[in-house]
Amino acid sequence: MSHRRNLTVRGSLAAGVAAALLASCGLSDAAEGGPTTITFWSWTSGSQEAVDRFNATHDDIHVVFEQVPAGTGGGYSKMYNAVRAGKSPDVVTVEYPQVPAFVTHNVVQPITDYGAGELRDVLPEWAWNQVALGGDVYALPYNIAPQVFLYRADLFEEYGLDLPTTWEEFRDTAEQLRAERPDTVLATLGNTDAALLAGLAWQAGANWFDTGGGSWEVNATDEASLSVARYWDDMVADDLVNAEPLFAEKHIADLQQGRSLGMIAAPWMLGNLSRFVPELAGSWAAAPLPTWDGTAAGNYGGSGFAVPEGADHPEEAMEFARWVATSPDAIAAMVPASTAMPANSDLYDIWATEVEAANPYVAGMGVPAVATAAAESVPPDWEWGPDMTDGFARLMDEMTGSMGRPGGLEDALHRWEDDIVDQLRLRGFDVTT
Repeated sequence: MSHRRNLTVRGSLAAGVAAALLASCGLSDAAEGGPTTITFWSWTSGSQEAVDRFNATHDDIHVVFEQVPAGTGGGYSKMYNAVRAGKSPDVVTVEYPQVPAFVTHNVVQPITDYGAGELRDVLPEWAWNQVALGGDVYALPYNIAPQVFLYRADLFEEYGLDLPTTWEEFRDTAEQLRAERPDTVLATLGNTDAALLAGLAWQAGANWFDTGGGSWEVNATDEASLSVARYWDDMVADDLVNAEPLFAEKHIADLQQGRSLGMIAAPWMLGNLSRFVPELAGSWAAAPLPTWDGTAAGNYGGSGFAVPEGADHPEEAMEFARWVATSPDAIAAMVPASTAMPANSDLYDIWATEVEAANPYVAGMGVPAVATAAAESVPPDWEWGPDMTDGFARLMDEMTGSMGRPGGLEDALHRWEDDIVDQLRLRGFDVTT
């Protein structure tokens, strides 16, 4: 039976959000006759290319790009430490799951007064909700990752497989394939990917965290989440999918040799395919993710631009962020290095054209059309917890130790929820059950 626990932050989340103060702009280099120099920290592909194009087309602002380790691989720690030391960059990349932690720890400042709201109408509602907390906006979405199903179109045709549109059909197709070709599975499920499991629960209508009542409410064991866990537990137990780390050596070999025909993916993963299995160009296609009872997709990644507390030039930082989030020129600059999908719906068409023109591997797969439809169907109410860097690490540990055992994922979610409640209590949250 599912259960809910209320988590009340001492002082409340709203109070923590309100405590984040706007930093002063500081002295501009432009006052001395030159452009204002701002610093941008990120690890995402295409960042350097975007900065180069911005600098080539703007005279009043000059962006200095510093590549930092991936967020959970040390980049976020570097950002936290810089703010605490009074050496903040002007703008940083923050993935959506980490935004609440950056807010509650006063690492980033509200950008509401810098025109962030101007883009609300061109962003999916769910993407806007990832960055709008406690009445303010704390990041500007610039890429999203709606889930799609990538599959070997050539082998589907050769084997006479119909494309599944529901998860029930997905299992039926997997059983058909396994019976006819015992060495082949329909797809590979990342057995260490906490973000993937979260996206699948999101698609099913779950909401692991909720602050709508003014306090944290945690529920990773609702019926939607447990139904997803049971489904994949059974698929793994019946040997209908491979459970292994995506794009590790075994998975790459399975793809190369046609032992795995598909994967739950997002547009950013196309770069992985082209890098690890370039010989399979022209073999892939994209389809909507199978659903439970409709057309919903989950989200599987994405990030926004945030302005740290203490940034010297927040206005100029936001001008750069808005340019990346709204300019077709920015898309054209970034797509040769990144297939990530823009959050701005006004850029979907230009992204579709540019990403296929710049990446021959992607051309003909149908990803832009499928991803655009998926982006419009993601449930809007999903929220992340107050420390998902730690939360994802703990969920990954639970998944790694449980997947493949009877009821493993279901048990993992129960243990993870209990662990998250305990950890939040230890970190100063009032917990009621």
